[in-house]
Amino acid sequence: MTSAVRTLVVAPNWVGDTVMALPVLDALAAAGREVHVLAKPHLKSLLSLAPAVTAVIVRGTTAESIARVRESHCREAFILPNSFRSAWLPYRAGVAARFGYRGNFRGPLLAPAVSRPRQRGHQVEDYVELLEAAGLMSPASWTPRIETSPAVRERATEVLERARVRTDGGPLIGLFPGAEFGPSKRWPWQRFAELTHALRRTRGDVQLVLVAGPKEIWSTVRIHEGSGRIAPVVGADLDLADLAGLLERLDLLITNDSGPMHMAAALGVPCVSIFGPTDPNRTRPYGEDHQVLYANRWCAPCFRKRCPLLHHKCMKEIGVADVLAAAGNTLRDPG
Repeated sequence: MTSAVRTLVVAPNWVGDTVMALPVLDALAAAGREVHVLAKPHLKSLLSLAPAVTAVIVRGTTAESIARVRESHCREAFILPNSFRSAWLPYRAGVAARFGYRGNFRGPLLAPAVSRPRQRGHQVEDYVELLEAAGLMSPASWTPRIETSPAVRERATEVLERARVRTDGGPLIGLFPGAEFGPSKRWPWQRFAELTHALRRTRGDVQLVLVAGPKEIWSTVRIHEGSGRIAPVVGADLDLADLAGLLERLDLLITNDSGPMHMAAALGVPCVSIFGPTDPNRTRPYGEDHQVLYANRWCAPCFRKRCPLLHHKCMKEIGVADVLAAAGNTLRDPG
């Protein structure tokens, strides 16, 4: 009996991009590959929730990463980012077959170098040509999925209990006001504060939590204070696996275009997503149970970290009433 081909996947650096790449890992596992993922340290706990992943190789310095890839004895690599360094690492580690898209002067590092597709739909389908170059089928589903463990779910219950959030009452709605990309992707914090009161007025039994990552804690606390502390702040001290356990408990997530948005969608949690400078056709939460709010201004999407016109109307033109209506249409009632 022959052993499975050990395959290296060089993961993207961003949380959302990594989640959107999970269907590629599913396709590789379905083709009999043993999937080893080279990823930044903070992504290790998230990738541990992906059913297709056999092992995670943590990136370090260039020399450390090359040594770790060599030790994995992978026979082929799928290089998902488009950077030069992401192709350099498996090349220097001596991985024989290196599937990646041309660009950024890295063609000689790839074997084969695959031409990028001209027409692009949603980002989850960006890697079709890489799979085809290896003679592999597309995944059975392009919907990203992650699965939590009983231990992760138990820790999520403890987090909510410490925050004094009832889990046996009305629907639990999370609000994620962050976006690591930059301030242009963030709906104004004052709107989030107003939204907490509007949600309570609309439905008295609703439970609210403000979800924060470690880099969003201060802006989230600002909303907490500005709204009269009616929603506790949770999540800032959690790794991505435990954050997934927390998100899984929600009946709805109201969020900017962000990594937790894609995590929630991969867990089957409906999202109301607020888009401004980025393109929802490319990075909306994948699936049918979500609503996207997008002003569709002439200047969007600009993909800038700060509004180059200084007015930020792509986000400011989306009102509290718009988000409230979308939440009412999307909410999954556990009753």
